[in-house]
Amino acid sequence: MRIYIDVSVLTLATFITGIQRVTREITLRLLEHRQEEIVLLHYNAREDRYHIIDHQRFIKYYRGHKGVKNKMITGKTLAIRDMQPGDIFFDLDAVWMCRVKRSYLLPHLKKQGVRIVVHIYDIISITHPQYCLERGVYNFMDYIGAHLQYADAMIVNARATADELKQLADQLGIQLPPCYVVPLGADFRQREQVTAEEVPERVQTAAEASPYILMVGTIEPRKNHKLLLEAYEKGLKQAGYHIILAGYMGWNMEEFAQKLYAHPDYNRGIYHFDGLEDTAIDYLYQHARFLAFCSYTEGFGLPILESIQRGTPVIAADIPVSREVAGEYCDWFKQDDAADLCRVVMEYEDERKYQERKSRLGEYRPVNWEQCCEQMEEILDGM
Repeated sequence: MRIYIDVSVLTLATFITGIQRVTREITLRLLEHRQEEIVLLHYNAREDRYHIIDHQRFIKYYRGHKGVKNKMITGKTLAIRDMQPGDIFFDLDAVWMCRVKRSYLLPHLKKQGVRIVVHIYDIISITHPQYCLERGVYNFMDYIGAHLQYADAMIVNARATADELKQLADQLGIQLPPCYVVPLGADFRQREQVTAEEVPERVQTAAEASPYILMVGTIEPRKNHKLLLEAYEKGLKQAGYHIILAGYMGWNMEEFAQKLYAHPDYNRGIYHFDGLEDTAIDYLYQHARFLAFCSYTEGFGLPILESIQRGTPVIAADIPVSREVAGEYCDWFKQDDAADLCRVVMEYEDERKYQERKSRLGEYRPVNWEQCCEQMEEILDGM
C-alpha cells in the first residue's frame, strides 16, 4: 500500500502559516513512522503529472531548516493513472489552491480503486464566503463538492465542522462520507524558553517596551484584527497596554493596513511583524500579557492552544469552535465588542488574579502532534 500526499501548496508557499504548518507537522511524522509507504507529490500542471519529492531533502528542509526547497522536487514522475487499487490518496494540504482540480482528479482515482481520505480544516468558504477571496470560494466549492462525492473518509478538527459538513450534505441531498474528529496538536516546537538573543532586535524591543496583547496569524477580514486596534484606542492604551500583530498582511486588508501604518502610535504602541521565524513567535507568546483571538469564525484556532501551552492567558471572541477547543481555559468577550474586550483585560489588573489564571493554564493537556498523527494513521489503516 502506498499513501500519496500532494504537498504542492506547502512546497510553493513563501511563508509557513496555518494549514501549511499543520501539513508540515503531520507529513514529517508520517515520514518518521512509515517512510516506505509515503509518497510525497508536487503537481506539474504543464506535464499533467506529479513529481515525486525526495523524503530526506523534505525532512532536512522542514525539520532542519537546511537545503534548498526546490531541490527536494526530483525528476521522478508519477502519472495519475499510475496510482493502484488499494493505495490511499490523502488530501492533507490546502489543495483547493492547486492547479489540478479535485473535480478532475478524484473521479480518475476512484475509477482506479484508489481510496480517498481528506483532511478538511473548515468550510468557511461555504458558510462565510464574505470573509474569503472570490476566486478562493470558487476553488473551494470545486474541492468540497468533489470530496463530498468521492471521498471514502473525512477528517476534521472539531465537532462543529463535522456538524456543518453534515448540514451541507443534507442540503445537497447526498450522504456524508464517514467523518472523524481529530483535534490538532499544539506543540509546534518542543523547546526551552526563547532568549532575547535568539530573536530580531525589533521584536525584542517591542516586547520589552510595555505589557502587550498579541494576535498571531494571517491578517485577513475573518480574523478581525480591527477589533483589537479599536480596543487599543478605546481603553487599552490608556491602561498602559501595547498591541502586537504577528502575521502576514493578507487579502482585502488595504484599508486596515493604511489605518494601521498611519496610526500615530505605530511602532510606539502598535506593532506589526510579518515573516517571523517560529523562534520569534515563541518569544512573543512567552512574553505577552494576553493573546487576543477575535475571529468571526474558525475551523480550530491553533493560536489559542499555542498560547495556553506557553502559559499565556487567552481572551477570545465567544464562538462555538473556540469554546469547543479551549472552554474554561479562555476568558470570553462578546463578538465585535471592543468595550467588552477591554473589560476582560481590566478584570486581570489584579496581579494576584492574573497569576492564578496563568497557573491554571498548566492544567490544560491538549493533544500533541504525535497523538494527532497517530489518530490520523489509525483512520488511514482502517481504510
